[in-house]
Formats: sequence, C-alpha cells, structure tokens
Amino acid sequence: MRLSRRVRVLILPVLVLSYLITFIGIYQVQKKSLIDFLSSQARLQLNQLADSMNRYLSFADTYFPSLVRSAEIRQYLNVEDKRFKALAVEGNLETTIQDLDEINFHYISLAIFFPDNSIEFYYENSGDPFSKIDPDIPIIVKKMRQEKIISNRYLLSKNNKTRLLYIHFIDRYTQRRPLMKEWEQSIAVVMAFDATDFDALRETLRKEQNSETFISGVDNKKTKATNALISVDYKIPNLGSIVLAVSDEEISNQLQALETRMLLSFMILTLCSYVMLIFLIKRYITSPIEVLENDLTNVLEGNKDKPNAYDSQDEVGSLSRAFVRVYEQLHKVYEVTKEMAERDALTKLFNRRTFTQCLERVINRAHRKVKKVALLYIDLDNFKFVNDKFGHEAGDILLKTFAERLQLSVRTTDLVINVNDHDLARLAGDEFAVLLHDFDKDAVLYKVAERILKLFEGGFDCEAGHFPVSASIGIAVYPDDGSTPAELISNADSAMYQAKHAGKNQYAFYSQELAIQARRDKEIETELKKRDFTEFEVFYMPIYCAKKLTVSGVEALLRWQSTVLGFVSPAEFIPIAESRGYFETIDFWVIGQVIKDIPKLQALYGMDLKIAINISSAHLSSTHFIDKLATVFSESQVNLSVIQLEITETFEISDIGKVEKNLALLRNIGVSLAIDDFGAGYTSLVQLLNYPIDTIKVDKTLVDMMVDNRRCAMVISLIKYLKHQGFKVTVEGIEHKVQAEQLIAAGCDDLQGYLYCKPMPLNCHTQMVKASSN
Repeated sequence: MRLSRRVRVLILPVLVLSYLITFIGIYQVQKKSLIDFLSSQARLQLNQLADSMNRYLSFADTYFPSLVRSAEIRQYLNVEDKRFKALAVEGNLETTIQDLDEINFHYISLAIFFPDNSIEFYYENSGDPFSKIDPDIPIIVKKMRQEKIISNRYLLSKNNKTRLLYIHFIDRYTQRRPLMKEWEQSIAVVMAFDATDFDALRETLRKEQNSETFISGVDNKKTKATNALISVDYKIPNLGSIVLAVSDEEISNQLQALETRMLLSFMILTLCSYVMLIFLIKRYITSPIEVLENDLTNVLEGNKDKPNAYDSQDEVGSLSRAFVRVYEQLHKVYEVTKEMAERDALTKLFNRRTFTQCLERVINRAHRKVKKVALLYIDLDNFKFVNDKFGHEAGDILLKTFAERLQLSVRTTDLVINVNDHDLARLAGDEFAVLLHDFDKDAVLYKVAERILKLFEGGFDCEAGHFPVSASIGIAVYPDDGSTPAELISNADSAMYQAKHAGKNQYAFYSQELAIQARRDKEIETELKKRDFTEFEVFYMPIYCAKKLTVSGVEALLRWQSTVLGFVSPAEFIPIAESRGYFETIDFWVIGQVIKDIPKLQALYGMDLKIAINISSAHLSSTHFIDKLATVFSESQVNLSVIQLEITETFEISDIGKVEKNLALLRNIGVSLAIDDFGAGYTSLVQLLNYPIDTIKVDKTLVDMMVDNRRCAMVISLIKYLKHQGFKVTVEGIEHKVQAEQLIAAGCDDLQGYLYCKPMPLNCHTQMVKASSN
C-alpha cells in the first residue's frame, strides 16, 4: 500500500477518536457552565427577592421601634381626646409611607391592644372606614401575652400575599419594656403590612423566568423546590427562608440545544481537519531532509550561536522556527530569573536582599567621601484593613500605584536629589524604603518625607478605589544613627514605629528616646502574640443608680500583669492589639470570663444587675465578629437582657452604613448597646440618633469641665438633650461629690467613678458586700 493511501486510512480513526473524546469533555464543561450560569441567574433573582424583602424588613426594623417610642404614641396613650390622638398617629404613619419612594405599600396597618386584648386603636391605609383588623393578629398578640414575649415579628401568607407582622409590648406610661410584675398591664403595639413589591417580583419571575419561589414556614411546597435540579435559598432571620427553583423542563431544553450544537461542530471540525491534514502531508512529506539535517548538525556541534529561522513553510522551516522560539524562551527565562532575584514581583522595586547590598555599597562610598546617607523607612497605615475589607487584589493595586507615585515623588524635583541619587525598595508586604545619598542639607530629608506624606492627603486614590490609608515614615542617617546596613534599617524601623505610635501619617527621626519607646511597643507586641491569658484578669467597676445610690451594674475592665513587662496599662496594649489584629481573641476571652462570673455577680448584687462589656468599634465593620459573638452568647445559656455591650471608640469609623447594620444585628441578639466615651470619641449627634443605642456614657473629660460654670451648663444641657431623645445616660469619671449632685439634678440615670468605687477583681467585690452587710 502506498504511503499516501496508508495515511488516509490511519488518520481518520485517530481524528474521530481524538475529537470525540475532546468534544465529550467540552460538552461536560459546557453543561456544567450552563448549570452554573442558571444557578447564578437563580441566585441573582433570589438576591432581588431578598433585597425586596430586606427593604421591607429594614423599614420595619428602623421605623417600628421609633414609632413605639414616638411622641404620637405617647399622646395617644395619655391624652383623652381619642380623635385627636388617632389623627396624630395616622399622620405619622402616612407621612412615613409618603416619604418612602423605593417601597410600595398596598396595605399597611397599625393597631394598639389594651391589656384585655381589646383593640384600642386600628388604622390601615386602605381608605375604608369600615376596615377590620386581620383576625390572625389578635390571636398572635394573645399568645405572645400569655408566653410573655416582649417583641417579635411574624410572616403571614394569605391569598398569595406575603404579610409582615411586628408586635412590641410596652409600658403604657413609660413606653419602655414592661417589668414582669406589670406585664399584665402592658400595651401591645402592632404594625402589619403587605410586601407588595416582593409578591409582584415573585409573580414576574414565575411568568418571565419560569422560576417558582416558596417561603418555608408559609408555603408547604419547599420539598418540591428542593427536589429540583437547581434551587437556591435565602434565610430570613427569625422568619424562614426564600427558596427559588428553576424548572427542570427549562434546563432540559437548553441542554438539548447544546448537544445539537456540539454534534454539528464535531462533524464539521473532523471533516475540515481530515481534509487539511491530508493536504499538508501530501505537499510536504517528500521535502528534502538533507537541508534540515545539516542545519541541526551545525547547531548541535556549536558552529552557530542560534538556529536560523527559515521563511519556507515546510518541515524544515517549522523546525527551524521552533528552535528559534526555544532559544528566545530560554533567554527570557534567564532575564526573568535575574529580575526575580533582584526585584519585587509586584512593584518591580528592589527587594530587601538587593536593597541591602545597595545600601552597603552606598555606605562604603559615603565612608570614603565623608558623606551622609539617609534611609526613609515607610509603612502604610491601615493597609491590613484594605486587604481584609476590599481583598488582596485591591491591596496589590494600591501597592503598585504607591510604588509608582513614590518613584515620581522622589525624581521630579531638583531640590531633593538627581535621578541616580536614590534607590527605592519594597522591604515587606506594605513596607517601603527610600535611600538618599550625596545630599548636603538635612532640609532635603524633610522635603522628601513631606512630599511622600502629601500622597495620602484625604486618603489614597487608585484604580481600585479610595482608601483610608496613610503613611508612617521613620528616618535614620548614616553615620549618626548607624554604621552598618542592619543598624540603619533597624533604627529607621524604630523611628517609623514611633511615628505610627504618635498618631500615624507623619514622620519621625531616630533618637534614643524613640528607640526606647519603640522597643517597649515591640516588647508589648511580642508578649501579646503569646496569648497567655493566665496573665490577664477581669476587674469589675460598680455603676450606681443615681436615685438610690445602689449598685445597678458593673463594667468589666481588662487588666494585664505581665511576668515579663510588669503591669501594662490598657492605654498601652489596647491600641497595639487592635492595630496588629490581636484584639478579637482578647475580646472573646474577656466575654467568656464575664459569662463565667455573671452568676456570682448576680448573687452579690441581684438578678437585675447590668453587666457592661467593652468591645472595640473596630469590630463594627465585621459581620464575622457579630456572627461569632451571637454563637458565643447562644451557647452560654445566659439571659442576654442583663448584658450591655459598650462600643469603645478607639479609631474613626469609615463605613457608617455597615456599622448601623451591624449594631442592629447586635440588638437582634438580645443585648443592649451603649456608646462609651461620648464627648471624647468620634460619634456625632446626627450619627447618635441613627444608631440603635440604649445608653450613652458621658466621658470623664466632660465631667472634668464642670469646674467652669459655662462648661458645666453645657454638660448639663447635653445630658438633658440625651434624656429628651430617649437615651439612658450614665456618667463616668466622677471624683467629687459636687459633680455627682449636679449630675443627679440634671437627670442622669447612673453614676460611675472613683468617688464611689474603683475597679476591683471579683473576690474584692465579695469582700466588700460581706463587709457592708455586717
């Protein structure tokens, strides 16, 4: 058999088998991609449903508590003219509905139930004067009253309509949570509304997307949905979950169309490949082999530096070009390897090893010429926050952009140095260095540092967005601050650490004092890394009721007696723990210890004792922290109504919206919330009104101002304003009896300070209570 005929016989089954295996693999990938696409589409549709539902929940979670405590409800309960009272409440509700552009209320109602479960007031926006309340509502209210459930929300479904129900019991006269002994006289405030947009979206998805949605706990068809090939669900806290299922028929139709396209492509590609291969083999199989053999022999024997790239399209030309590509790739690998050994892969700046070699070379030259060398050690403040919140990709873009601008900021002015008179390096993840040499005046260093800091005015902008990042710069000068590269880098690092400790976004020159402080900070950081909680102890500081001067609560305060460092003040280790990411572990240790001590504290001061636990405002941007905290509390079996979380403001909050959402999640757990250090932190009065806060703790700095009559009046007015807004006010830092008398007269609820008692461990509280009872 001739060679050409043999090739035709052999190549066809090879092509068919190869393409068949390939197309089967491609089909499986395409099938998975289609399923993934439909799943993603279903998830997007579910997110639309969840977003629609969450808008109603967000409205109710925000508006209902404020309505319950509103002046209109107070007037309705306390004024005799029922018509006037009803108009006030109806007007408030109608105004709120009119202000909501993004939410459609086909039906919304408000009802007030008296202790005998009679309906004192009922309003709905239907316009029907003879409208009646949903018959399920009185039943639910009665059941909650019997079970003594203070507040809850429900999801009802009637006639293909989804209805949300919010119920809250209050004391008629105080509008606050009723005491258990007065529970039978409590008033129930009920708000119900239809999720109109949510139901409309469900119907649209059913008609246009062939998708069915079910709500567990309301629809009994969830089993049918979960048996579908594609179904996704979204859990609604305390209500149930939304399940969306894609029709199996829709999936089957799309898969069948995919199979048809794949089969047609397989046949066309196999035929075209077969014809093309037969053509190429027929044309080039008999080409002369001697030219190729001679050229390869010369390359192998070293008679040529690199192979020639022939222009011919035959086997010899292809092979010669392949040799050229191999050579070029090897050359590129060499260049890349050289760059990887010397430069940082992300920023293309010198890495630490190359920079250290360069620094040593420059120091040797400066020693010979009796010149100075300056090292600027730069650390990006809050860079870990960017990585954690926005992802490492955004962090990489930020680092690359800063590296480019850092080079430009050093090169663009003649007052600093020439292009060849500096070296830049990236020493670690977010640490950079600038090496300045051959300069005559120290003013050059100030100008370079200020120019670098100017890059961060108002934050840092790059392609990934705007980030709250600044820089801390430490400066060390050869030979004054070090004679070797290691000493110069270490001392510049110490100066940088002090700049960061002094408030960030500034520069500092190395000095002995700075070195001592930096060493102290590093020692604290080293000890914190050990997480040796045997050295920690929780002290409790009593909080006294202003009217009775009896203990109404205690605040848990962390104390650290290190075996290495001695006593370490919270003002020292807390900022370091937060900036290094250690404080979440410490916070949860404190919370766990307090939970263990709660029974003993209640035995000393009573079951109504309020236990305050400080948590950093740094946690308020982390939903993970909130979830973990909820898990700890749920496993503790503790009555969460006695726990009050105090938000300590150790740094400025950048994402107010997320903080408000997470504060609402904390409230849903069942704990009460307090703003600590009010007057000395970052919270504005506008933010305060938007936060779901129960208690305001006025800071000691405001109390100390009360020695001045004008400032005293300001503090008293502030307390009265906070009381008027419905907050419970606690004043801390009281050291003089006159201050306490003025604050009690101003109407504050609780007092705390050394005038009454200092923080003590639990055993000292036990001794104090025993001594007072004798």
